[in-house]
Amino acid sequence: MRFNKIAIIGVGLMGGSIALAAKRKKLAKEIMGVCRREVSRRKALKFRAVNKATLNLEEGISGADLVILAAPVGKIVNLAKKAAKFMQRGAILTDVGSTKRDSVKKIEKFANYKTHFVGSHPMAGSDKAGVENASADIFNKALVIITKTKNTDKQSIATLKRFWQELGCRVLIVSPQRHDRLASLASYLPHVVSFALSSSQTKDSVKIAGGSLKETTRVASSEAELWKDIFLSAQAPTLKAIRIFSNNLKTLEKALKAKNEKALIKFLKRAKRIRGQIKE
Repeated sequence: MRFNKIAIIGVGLMGGSIALAAKRKKLAKEIMGVCRREVSRRKALKFRAVNKATLNLEEGISGADLVILAAPVGKIVNLAKKAAKFMQRGAILTDVGSTKRDSVKKIEKFANYKTHFVGSHPMAGSDKAGVENASADIFNKALVIITKTKNTDKQSIATLKRFWQELGCRVLIVSPQRHDRLASLASYLPHVVSFALSSSQTKDSVKIAGGSLKETTRVASSEAELWKDIFLSAQAPTLKAIRIFSNNLKTLEKALKAKNEKALIKFLKRAKRIRGQIKE
């Protein structure tokens, strides 16, 4: 597969990684980065993530047959509205946002009259940020969720699926609503727990922290603004996931208070069994 031009709006960690992977696989004649600030444009070129980079949205999108919104969740809808004005007829517009129900519903209202919008969410990344930390390798065997509604163009889904597979990803296609339900447990909740666990530490406890605390709080190093937007955008499923987690904590607490060894073993073995089902 080969695109004439791929335009990536937001050449940070994710946008830069997509660009590097697409360049490696030679998926486009030209990969254009669209940046908000001059310093970002220079960095995108310095780290050779893109062939060209611009601050002008119209210039960046002109002639692109695939436009990727690699921006924070809170900015995606507004950027999509601006981008759709300059996209050529029949081009594919996608995003890499971590939440889908609200954004897909809003973008479909204005994007599909000329372009084909298909939501994407690569379950890959890092707690680090910036194009300087971008890597083509983060997509190797990573899962990408593509969202489908009654309005989604079937050919565009097929094209986007092949694109992500070319980058090395496994692809799952679900509705935006199902995406948020699944992601609330598999992605949002781990961040909630990591943030809460990190916040529970004291000045003295962090001095003796070992691998277990470091591993379970790794994503607490993620950007606060980014996750604030994700939590608010997917408020209902995130709160439901927190309730599920709270109930499990209560079950563990109850067994511990009662010194119920049988219940503790049952709880811990079930957790271990589920952990074993998670692909490395």
